[in-house]
Amino acid sequence: MPSLTDNLSPVTCMPANNIILIGFMGSGKSSIGKQLAKQLQYDCLDTDELIVAKTGKNIAALFEEEGEARFRACETEILEALSASFEKSFVLSTGGGIILSEKNRVILKSLGTVIWLNASPEVLFERATRQSKRPLLEVEYPRRTFDQLLAKRLSLYQETCNLEIDTTELSYSKTVAELLKQLLKS
Repeated sequence: MPSLTDNLSPVTCMPANNIILIGFMGSGKSSIGKQLAKQLQYDCLDTDELIVAKTGKNIAALFEEEGEARFRACETEILEALSASFEKSFVLSTGGGIILSEKNRVILKSLGTVIWLNASPEVLFERATRQSKRPLLEVEYPRRTFDQLLAKRLSLYQETCNLEIDTTELSYSKTVAELLKQLLKS
């Protein structure tokens, strides 16, 4: 027997709740966030873009001139501002290391449904190295650094998320479809 929601679009039956995308670099958070927000008719926010707007510096320059600690402090400031004042539903794409701070993990969970976009290490590395502006990978042995960072963060992603979506074999549009399907189940 068909359910009552079978013929409704995801937008019609989606709860009015923010969606937070977490995951390692290369997981597709920003691209998927844009598509998901459009599908849901939510505002689309990205912590990296908000940090650039706040500081007037691109992420690479902020890392180089003020260091990773300042960047991480900006992430927390952005999350605190969102939790205090944002009224409309949004999809928030976050930086890969936002989960390093316990305070950030608590705020993320309070903002809405946290979804971990995951993929195999090989796929994540290939995707991450397509972009040349990855300050944490601008080192002598990027793959070693990548693997160390990923290992350090995996349990934090798992601890923080409500749902995990494996994007290894999925295009952005298929990831969005799977995400909507999982959200409707929960």
